[in-house]
Amino acid sequence: MTTQSKEYTNDPSYKTLKRISSIMDEAIPIPGTKFSIGGDALIGMLPVVGDTVSVIVSGIALFSVARNGLPIRLILAMAFNLLIDYLIGLVPALGDFLDIFYRANRNNLKMLEGYYEKNPEAIHQVNKNSTGLIIFTAFIFLILSGIIITVGYFVKSMIWQTFGLS
Repeated sequence: MTTQSKEYTNDPSYKTLKRISSIMDEAIPIPGTKFSIGGDALIGMLPVVGDTVSVIVSGIALFSVARNGLPIRLILAMAFNLLIDYLIGLVPALGDFLDIFYRANRNNLKMLEGYYEKNPEAIHQVNKNSTGLIIFTAFIFLILSGIIITVGYFVKSMIWQTFGLS
């Protein structure tokens, strides 16, 4: 690797993501092992609120990086990692355990480094994750649309029956 390809390490948004990744995913080493846990796993033990605080902190790093004019697919891929981490953490007990192993911030840092270094594997991961977010968003949109249409139909039916319009 050339020195020129590592210039991104001086970027303040990269440093912010790296710092948050370290704090949220790897801050506390477990003695006698090569394993560590971070603030994300600890904060996440507070039901719903902890995971929400955790994703907000991680979102700050994502926002910082997004302001640098990076490709939308990279930002979407990083957001998808945070969404998966948030959804995993919402599962009672099991989510707290799994949250220790799914390190969204570290994954985002690796994707960003891979993007800057033009690593084909990282670029493939970016494309896969951004597509995953697009599909997930479309799925949620369809579900919410179905719910709104169904509720609207029942409300309309109740109103019509109340006023004898049916």
